[in-house]
Amino acid sequence: MDDENDDLVQQKRSLFPLTAEDIVDNALQSLDEQQAREVTKKAADEVVKIAVEKRKAEYRSDRAQDEMRNLINNANLLDEKVGDYKINSTFETATGTTSVEIKKSKTNFTLIIVGVALIVLVILLFLFRA
Repeated sequence: MDDENDDLVQQKRSLFPLTAEDIVDNALQSLDEQQAREVTKKAADEVVKIAVEKRKAEYRSDRAQDEMRNLINNANLLDEKVGDYKINSTFETATGTTSVEIKKSKTNFTLIIVGVALIVLVILLFLFRA
């Protein structure tokens, strides 16, 4: 008879599945005071590390954008004063390193347009990621 009653008793189920946040909240509620202090300290340290890394990435991104603008301005000046030129440049960005080459020759004018378009595309990519 007990077996039949066990089958009839519904198991307690949530209407919504547990999320990672629910699991963390449940774990944190079961900590004693000392453990809670230690977890809070570790969490604060991680928040500081993340904030520092974010600022560094923003700084690298801003600096790379400024350098790219300067590169475009220099290419424009060279267009006005020099017939043929080639510029190679590397930028440290928030997500890595970007290398750009701008080259102008009488036969390869379209390469400059492609290079400038690539630089603008990279700048837009960083603006939307930040």
